[in-house]
Amino acid sequence: MLSRTGQPKLLGWLACALMTSGLTIGLCGCGTTTQRAQRPIVSSAPERPEAIGPGKREPMPVGNIPGWRQVFADDFQGRSLDTSKWRLYWGTPGGDPAGWFDPHHVTVSDGMLVISAYRDQRDHGGWATGGLSSSVGLVQTYGKYLVRFRVDQSVGVTFAALLWPADNSWPPEIDFSEGNGSGPVGTFATVHYGRHDSRWSAGLPDLNLTQWHTLGVQWTKGKLEYTIDGRIWQTMNGDFVPTVPMVLDLQTQTWPCGSWARCPDASTPRVVRMYVDWAVAYAPDGKTP
Repeated sequence: MLSRTGQPKLLGWLACALMTSGLTIGLCGCGTTTQRAQRPIVSSAPERPEAIGPGKREPMPVGNIPGWRQVFADDFQGRSLDTSKWRLYWGTPGGDPAGWFDPHHVTVSDGMLVISAYRDQRDHGGWATGGLSSSVGLVQTYGKYLVRFRVDQSVGVTFAALLWPADNSWPPEIDFSEGNGSGPVGTFATVHYGRHDSRWSAGLPDLNLTQWHTLGVQWTKGKLEYTIDGRIWQTMNGDFVPTVPMVLDLQTQTWPCGSWARCPDASTPRVVRMYVDWAVAYAPDGKTP
């Protein structure tokens, strides 16, 4: 789910969510059919957790934690984006003619990263959003990633926090929190892999992301552990787990009507924002990224 800076790039993304028993177990791609995993997948998740209450802004974690060494951190202080850590997107996402990434839609204020979606006359009056990549500040194979964020109430503006191949060859892709534009309640976690975009996905349908929450993933050899506010809520095991260097990406996006995601409608606010309190990443102990 990505477009890079300077010119439009390939965007591979998922489409409609299939919900069963409160857990999303499959997603279908834009213009493709739902594909089952080609290799055995072992997954585990705790019983449906108790309701996750509203969060608030909190200090960014600093330093190492058991089993992990902190290698990247940004709590977005100052008045502008730290370009030694992040690179901005620009252009049309591949496969999404209704989307447009504009660097002007990414700002830093009040100790937060703010990614704004709105109709922009600089972009021919269409909906424009923003995104950024850690490609200049963090590239590694395996790691632990945490992002504390919230989004505005809206229909038609999607969000995503994900890992993307550093060489921009897709797939694989690890989405550890993303929406489909149906509103800020619920999040999906998906891994894309294989030549024909096989994927495995799970969902937290009751998570209210108008409130602050910390979403993340622990990526180790053969295992993905997705986390919410400090606890693991889903685990995916198998040889489909990516083994290539990847970068951390944060973005919002709009899609055309009739696609996998909801498009903006009359109820969509004039401006929809994703607020990021902080983002941190770790390498496994003893590993140099």
